[in-house]
Amino acid sequence: MRLPPDIAGLVIRRRNRLTGAILSVYRASDAGMSDDPEFPWAAVCETHGAIVLNATRRLAEQAMQFPEWCSDCTEKLP
Repeated sequence: MRLPPDIAGLVIRRRNRLTGAILSVYRASDAGMSDDPEFPWAAVCETHGAIVLNATRRLAEQAMQFPEWCSDCTEKLP
């Protein structure tokens, strides 16, 4: 999936195979989501609007794989 060039802080975007939702990782401060230096990365469920902040980019990318932090996606998990 190609990244739109005009979305601030967007690093990666994928469709989750389990839920079908579109999930993204952002640099939280660049996207205006949070300025917390302990949690500079945000995983976002673009489909349902849920956001979870993470300490590392790796954790944010792992959150994309299993979006248990999004209540709507959780309903669709096996």
